[in-house]
Amino acid sequence: MLSAASTGLALLGRRAALAMPLGLAAGLLVPPLAELAAPLILPAIVIPFVIALMRLDAERLKELVRAPLLPLLLVAWTLAGTPLLVAVTAAAAGLEEPLDSLAVTMAACAPLMASGALALILGLDVALAVLSVTLATFLVPLSLPPLVAAVAGLPVELPTLQLTLRLAAIVGGSFLLARILRSVIGEARIERSRQAMDGIAVLFFLLFACAVMNGVHAIIGQDLVFLLRCVLVAFALNAGLQLVTVLLLWGLGRRVALTAGLLAGNCNIGLLLAASADTAPPALLAFIAAAQFPIYLLPSLQKPLYARLLAKDASR
Repeated sequence: MLSAASTGLALLGRRAALAMPLGLAAGLLVPPLAELAAPLILPAIVIPFVIALMRLDAERLKELVRAPLLPLLLVAWTLAGTPLLVAVTAAAAGLEEPLDSLAVTMAACAPLMASGALALILGLDVALAVLSVTLATFLVPLSLPPLVAAVAGLPVELPTLQLTLRLAAIVGGSFLLARILRSVIGEARIERSRQAMDGIAVLFFLLFACAVMNGVHAIIGQDLVFLLRCVLVAFALNAGLQLVTVLLLWGLGRRVALTAGLLAGNCNIGLLLAASADTAPPALLAFIAAAQFPIYLLPSLQKPLYARLLAKDASR
């Protein structure tokens, strides 16, 4: 039975990018399933992060810690550069309220905590993703409220100290758990089980996608047109920020540039839901749900493209 489960997980890990949209479909088509999954959002965030920590290249992480300019620049770009770029672009495109403010708010958020696991799936620089995400996650409670208020004129109230402590507990606990598991399981077994571990990460990706669809049917019933517009803006924002970032950093190498793009486009706007679930306006709830669609749908298009790009890079 364990062998069959391991084989199934390995298959899921190999087909991760294609499997990811299934979570969205399950949450949308079976609302009770989304409601059941909703309380499991925290483990759905933590487990893929822990798996990325277990799978990352420790030597590459040490290299980045010793010379941290690149991750620090990525943090500055994702927390400050991208929201300014989005604000200017939204104004030039004539994007109306509240979509322009929501777009700026999303861009000002830290990258997804699951970015490391996404980097694994796409064959990118996991250590760079994990280090950048960790730094940005700690800083975003301080950077987001004043930046969004100044650039978008949108008051965002975050319980800064409480949220920072909660994030520190999540991140610190994840690092500790990953270290313990690496010691218990061993490097060799982790390497042999990498596809099955990717499969476990994908299962929790699916769980999160299903959970975050909880309540979307109510939004569809209230204003389907607005939700569809949110989805279009979220796709444009995610893909656009990835493309701009990749082009800006292409000279640093394809893997670095593509990893940076992944971080810039996949923003953790769901953090606002965790911080203000009871007071979040309906427009924000709709945009948070809409933002999940590019996160879960784009990797199926990116994986074959990135495989070709990275293969060409390796052959040089």
